Amino acid sequence: MTTGEDPAQPDLFFFTAVREHHRRVDPTYEITPTFLWYWDAFPTTTGWSYLNAAGRDVELIRTDVGMDSWRIQVAALELRTFLANAGRDLLVQVDYTTTIDHEDFERVDNQFRSNTAIFDWVALHHGDIGGRPAFSNVMGKYLIAGLRTSRLRRSEERGESQTYAEFIYDVDPGNGNMLTHVCDPRQLGDYNDNSKLHQLTPVYFAREVLGRYADEPSRYRVTASRLECLDLWGIDISTNTAGLIEVYLCELGSLPATEQSHWVAHNVPPEGQMEEGRFRRDFLNQAASSPDPVGELHRARSRAAEATQTLIGSPLWTALDPQTREEFDHLVGPTTRDSSSLGPAILTLAKAMVDGIDPAPLKTFLGGAASGERSLALLVRFLENLGDTEDAVEPFKALQTYRSAGGVAHLGGAKAAGARERLGIDGLSPWPSFVHVVEQLTGALNHISELVAAVSAEPAAPPSSSASSEE
Repeated sequence: MTTGEDPAQPDLFFFTAVREHHRRVDPTYEITPTFLWYWDAFPTTTGWSYLNAAGRDVELIRTDVGMDSWRIQVAALELRTFLANAGRDLLVQVDYTTTIDHEDFERVDNQFRSNTAIFDWVALHHGDIGGRPAFSNVMGKYLIAGLRTSRLRRSEERGESQTYAEFIYDVDPGNGNMLTHVCDPRQLGDYNDNSKLHQLTPVYFAREVLGRYADEPSRYRVTASRLECLDLWGIDISTNTAGLIEVYLCELGSLPATEQSHWVAHNVPPEGQMEEGRFRRDFLNQAASSPDPVGELHRARSRAAEATQTLIGSPLWTALDPQTREEFDHLVGPTTRDSSSLGPAILTLAKAMVDGIDPAPLKTFLGGAASGERSLALLVRFLENLGDTEDAVEPFKALQTYRSAGGVAHLGGAKAAGARERLGIDGLSPWPSFVHVVEQLTGALNHISELVAAVSAEPAAPPSSSASSEE
């Protein structure tokens, strides 16, 4: 057994237990439950981890157990912190033997004694061993003392002296220098204290700041107005008129220190205006809504599904498969300015909006379908029978065309530019493109819901005998 710095993670030190194993059954090991409970640990594919105050995984135990050998590694800092809080020391027993092919030599004995360790070592040559007659064995015990280290449990980490980062909040008009201020709530004022910078001073960030959170939907929840990490922390956010993420300076002070450094990296000078709904709520004490493109799309899809179920007995927009449902429920949209960032969002929208249409009830209502007539063409005929004159299916057609020809699901070709133009995003950067597409789909769904609701209490019109092919 050894202790040492782990080469894969130089900032962590692990206590390691290693042993060769030659029996034909897997070795077993036990981790005392109190150690796991202390760190509120959870199992992983390679051992155990725990969450720090920022909601990040911290590796606690690594295991590599096989038929020939096994290795158990425990994070040394966490181990010593646990021992200190438990009022215990860890007694480690060592018994390590190795054999090699070596010429004869005189027996060697050695000992080591201290207040915390006892070791005996012997090396000898024994012909009866066979092809590896040189024999060496070290046997002994040593203590690992408890010690208060920098590794703390979440509850204790929150109680430690918090460090606060400085953020750009404005630009000095006289010299162009960036004005910064620490986000420590104790150093911020309110309406009763004008001697300090106000706690509701807005701070701005490039949309890229949301990327790390959007990529982990199982850990983070990102909406138009809120960012949350499990039940550990959360802050209110908004998107201003320039497309920047806006957060109040005091809210940044509630972030764990390790998260603040991430936000500092994406901090930018002010640009644009605060979104009107947030301004009216926070400063005028008025009831006001804010734009929530993805939330409105979710609600519009649900309304359209309910309306069509009432009319024809089955929802046209069906429940999604688990993977697509996860993608659609946690849809955030592009978080970078790179044109490729629009692709994943478009694929999710296409699966939820186009592939999510159930053609079966449409065929039943229309009395059948022509050869090759697919869901969008059936939807066109369905709406025509209800008296649609606005071509409500066009946003869905444009979305499908862009998925096929715009370089998202397939290689982009000569039709890519036309697909972008048809979708209405030609010349737009990823985030405005995403918002435009979502709003067009939402508007179409709402129109379909209204159209269906208007005739749901009346007998359905006779289905048209004409059939059109999907674009």
